[in-house]
Amino acid sequence: MIAFIGGGNMAEALIKGIADSNGGIIVSEPREERRKFLEATYGVTAVSSNCEAAEKGDIILLAVKPQNMAAVLDEITVAVGDKKTVVSIAAGITLSFLRSKLKVKNLIRVMPNSPSLALEGMSVLAYDTGMPQKIAVDVVKIFSAVGKVLVLPEEQINAVTAVSGSGPAFFALFAEEMIKSGEKMGLSKEDTALLAIQTMIGTAALLKAGISPQDLRRAVTSPGGTTAAGIKVFEDKGLAELVSEALEAARNRAVELSSSS
Repeated sequence: MIAFIGGGNMAEALIKGIADSNGGIIVSEPREERRKFLEATYGVTAVSSNCEAAEKGDIILLAVKPQNMAAVLDEITVAVGDKKTVVSIAAGITLSFLRSKLKVKNLIRVMPNSPSLALEGMSVLAYDTGMPQKIAVDVVKIFSAVGKVLVLPEEQINAVTAVSGSGPAFFALFAEEMIKSGEKMGLSKEDTALLAIQTMIGTAALLKAGISPQDLRRAVTSPGGTTAAGIKVFEDKGLAELVSEALEAARNRAVELSSSS
């Protein structure tokens, strides 16, 4: 039995991915309307009590906001036996913090991202020491149902947060600015949005097929052509430095959040 503590968007994405292949799912969610939706849509058991869900789950997946994590852990600790597996997807919540609150042997920290909602997510798992292979495989299966999975040491999670956790917002910002620029050049917002978003989707498909970013850029960029003119502006304005600074800022903030937990 998999128990979700919290029934928000990321929990729903994971439930959507595994509902058909899993024997039992229970979700604790304070909002009655949300509980009814999850039960009707995915056939799960939804309850209002975090402790009830934790008691019934073999794998307990913590899908609550980081600022609420301490209170939730204090609430469920009596229901979490030492043989259970606890998985946290809350940003900035360290394994050591979880270990200080729960008396369990099997702890896993996960950094998923928002494309999991479209079953195209990127999830990075960090195991606590001594993680049994069978349990590791079971948890990987859960996150593989909503996209790709990578296992890395916990000390790399903050960098992961900057690249894949914050990355969707960075790509969305670029699309947003492309749409605004298209409008300035006389295109309608709807047409520009279609052009920009479909171009991003198609580019992602080519990259997913195995073309490297460098090779794709070179293939599109003819010497002296329109793309070359645009790329020169990016280079002159220091795009590489801006991207590096943005990722470092996101990573540093993740370090601050982790240090406070």
